[in-house]
Amino acid sequence: MTQQKKFDYKIKQDANTWSAEITRRVSARRSSVSKQQDGFATEALAIEWATAELAGFLEKQKQANARKSERRSERNAQAEKAAAAKEAANEKFLAKREEARARALEADDEELDYDYDEE
Repeated sequence: MTQQKKFDYKIKQDANTWSAEITRRVSARRSSVSKQQDGFATEALAIEWATAELAGFLEKQKQANARKSERRSERNAQAEKAAAAKEAANEKFLAKREEARARALEADDEELDYDYDEE
C-alpha cells in the first residue's frame, strides 16, 4: 500500500499557458482541488506559485488544527467535570435513599415490636 501526501500540487499545461492546483486526497482513489490558479506563462512560474501556496495552505491548516484541538480539550475537560458532578449527585441520591429505606425499616420494626403475651 503506497503512502501519499494529504496535500500536494499538480501542474497542467493548457495550450500556451500553465495551471497549478493544490489538491487534497479525499480517499485512496479520489482527490479534491482546494485551490487553483491558471494563466502562467511558464511551468516554473506555476511550480513557484504552487509551492508557495501549498506552504501557506499547510500553515493555515496547522493553525486551524491547533485551534480545534484546544477547543476539543476544553470540551472534554468540561464533559469530565460534568460527569464527575453527575456521579457525585447520584452517590448523594443513593445514600439519601438508603438512609430513608433504613428509617422506614426501623419504623416498621418498632410497629412490629408489639408483644402479644402482655395482654
